[in-house]
Amino acid sequence: MAEKKAVHAPYNFIPFSDKNPLLPYASMEELPAHDSIRADLKTGEIHITLQAETPIFVSDGSKAPDGKQNLHFFRLPNGEFAIPGSTVRGMVRENMQILSFGIIRPGVDLEDQRMFFRDVASSSKSVSANAKKYYNAVLKTKTKIDPDTHKNYSSPENVCSGYLYMEKDHYLIRPTKHIYYRVSRKHPDIAALGEQYAKVIPVFFTAGDEKVKSISIKAKAIPGEHKGMLLYTGKAASKIANHVYLFPEPDFDAPEIMLSADDVLSYKVDLEQRENALKGLGLSFWELPKNDGECKPVFYIRHNGQLYFGMSAFLRIGYPHTVAEGLPLSRRDRKISADTPLDFPHAILGYAEKDCAYRSRVSFGDFPAEPGAAECKPVSMILGNPKPSYYPGYLKDGKDYTETDFQLRGFKQYWLMDVQPTGVDPGKEKVATTIRPLPKGSVFHGVVRFQNLTDVELGLLLWSLRLEEGCCQSVGMAKPYGYGRMKLDIEKLRILNFEVLYGADFGASAWIDATKKISNFIHQYDAFAVKQFNPAGSNSITSIRELSDIQDFFFIKSEIHPGTDTSYMALNTYKNVRTPLPTVKYLREKKNPPPPKVASAEDLQALMKKFSFGVK
Repeated sequence: MAEKKAVHAPYNFIPFSDKNPLLPYASMEELPAHDSIRADLKTGEIHITLQAETPIFVSDGSKAPDGKQNLHFFRLPNGEFAIPGSTVRGMVRENMQILSFGIIRPGVDLEDQRMFFRDVASSSKSVSANAKKYYNAVLKTKTKIDPDTHKNYSSPENVCSGYLYMEKDHYLIRPTKHIYYRVSRKHPDIAALGEQYAKVIPVFFTAGDEKVKSISIKAKAIPGEHKGMLLYTGKAASKIANHVYLFPEPDFDAPEIMLSADDVLSYKVDLEQRENALKGLGLSFWELPKNDGECKPVFYIRHNGQLYFGMSAFLRIGYPHTVAEGLPLSRRDRKISADTPLDFPHAILGYAEKDCAYRSRVSFGDFPAEPGAAECKPVSMILGNPKPSYYPGYLKDGKDYTETDFQLRGFKQYWLMDVQPTGVDPGKEKVATTIRPLPKGSVFHGVVRFQNLTDVELGLLLWSLRLEEGCCQSVGMAKPYGYGRMKLDIEKLRILNFEVLYGADFGASAWIDATKKISNFIHQYDAFAVKQFNPAGSNSITSIRELSDIQDFFFIKSEIHPGTDTSYMALNTYKNVRTPLPTVKYLREKKNPPPPKVASAEDLQALMKKFSFGVK
């Protein structure tokens, strides 16, 4: 039973190292210029072959006319299937960040946002218990007795009701004249309307003693009736039918509540992240009004200086801390300027800021497939899009975004696995994605060009591409189902020979074949990093391969999982997991236990003194 309560996922995390970022340049002024090729630096080409060990899919970005995710493989203008250079560049950049302990910039490398959440169903023994406690405190959730069924129900006392208006390109909320009414679907007037979800219906109603007596849909009210709106929320996750909410008309004499730009942006970002989950009921129901004067009933609450609103009484609110607050202090809030020390990824692959920019010294060409490549039959699947909002997976030590000392786990990486079966349950077709991958065995060739790199920088670039023996790269979409496992081979490394290039021997080649020196370049980078981390006169490590997070990285890039313990969890298990996602280190050492630690001579001497104390 305990195993079923543990978190599992098709991804895991390489920890953000406790080592400080390597900063090879003190400022932008030290970077090599782009308008000349320096003889003391390396300029050349890396010829690469990528071979698919599982079917591979890289989207061309197009959609079907009906808007469905019906995708084809990327093609070059000449019609050849290819992996875009930008895809390979993104892969290399993250590898480079891990191998060089690079800076993580909020808003660039990491979305710095305040995650929204709702938590009404978590078990008190689950890892979500603390977040549920915070949520109920903010909403001031109390237990009440339903006047119709005489059963207990939860009521969010701090949540108000109103109408969200769009007026002259801004948004405002007008409170209702009275608080909203909670109406059972068994109410005769509601039952007569049949099953409804994610819908708003104008009505007339009568009420008394905080209870709705009658509801009618007609052109004109009779004496004693009031105008209102029936709000049918989306389908509940449980089998119990959710209630309907009746909103009285707006109070035009009450002060308007203006929404700030941050309030609106936060809602839009959260809605965008939930788009796939809401498509089945019609996304427009949750969208903001689009036309001047248009309105819709909403619930709202003020907390910590922000206004939260939505289409459910138990609405989604923001955590007290943003995602980027979980970064290690050594990597947080580093703004790049002309006089800022630079790490390897930014120095090699470039960056762009408002006040300064530096172009990449490495260019990635496209990787065309070998002739004869053809798409496989269409495959449909539900593509999960894991988000930092799921803290049992994304945060360390079972903490959540309500705690001041929470820490992000690190760089998200997908496990390597063979292709897993996919399917789309009836009724889920609207959120399915159909892809047309190229088959296992497909081969792609491309060239990576570099200019004015030091030997150390070239070593890091080569290592980020080749990795270690037995490692694979992950490319393209559908990685959670095993697609895109690629074997990368460096076929040739060639470097410009300046003596020949500027010499008198016009028949000689201007290129030096340095393919056999690849390992030597990688060693030079490794030696540089070791020197930075070892205290003066110390040999605490001889290679950064000895560091736990680097071992984790190469483990997740080489371990082929069966897929049974690396799948997404079923929806009904998310809320009640008992333990957070196990670390890569735990899984690595479980499979390959570290050798027993050998006591040093100093430890043995200390032990002997301990047991010989007082002995003559």
